[in-house]
Amino acid sequence: MTTDPFVESGMSFGPYPEGHCFRIEKSNIYKNMGHGVKIVEFVLLRQKSQSLKVCLVEAKSSAPRPENKLDFDKYIGEIREKLVNALMLVVASCLKRHKSAETELPELFKTLDLKNSDFQLVLIINGHSENWLPPLHDALKIALRPTVKTWGLSAKAVAVINDKMAVELGLIT
Repeated sequence: MTTDPFVESGMSFGPYPEGHCFRIEKSNIYKNMGHGVKIVEFVLLRQKSQSLKVCLVEAKSSAPRPENKLDFDKYIGEIREKLVNALMLVVASCLKRHKSAETELPELFKTLDLKNSDFQLVLIINGHSENWLPPLHDALKIALRPTVKTWGLSAKAVAVINDKMAVELGLIT
């Protein structure tokens, strides 16, 4: 897949080093699954000392306020679903459980040391006030707690950031 910059939810992602970004939402691996499976935009491998961190990235242009409980809970549920599906599909693809993974995954993903890789579940909200992030982070962290626990992920595996923070982290330009 390309390392050229791409736009999602009004944000320009990349460029990333060759083979580090897999646009899972655009992949045949995902498309071959048919309707009913929601997924994040892309997966990014980032160097972390001696290993790689697998970042599952969902980009959004807005988010409801927690005061609107019905919309807020629905939003958190949809984000959780996308992140969990992406985690499972990435691992299944790295394990070659899907035929097209062999030809479609970048080489770094094919040789990924799953045992020693960290995973981070990232939600980026374009134009969102930093003051509005904590309730979203707390709610998403609670929603993803079973996933974080069963997969043995780090306590800091869930991240909710805005576009300014994403620039500082080198995720968007």
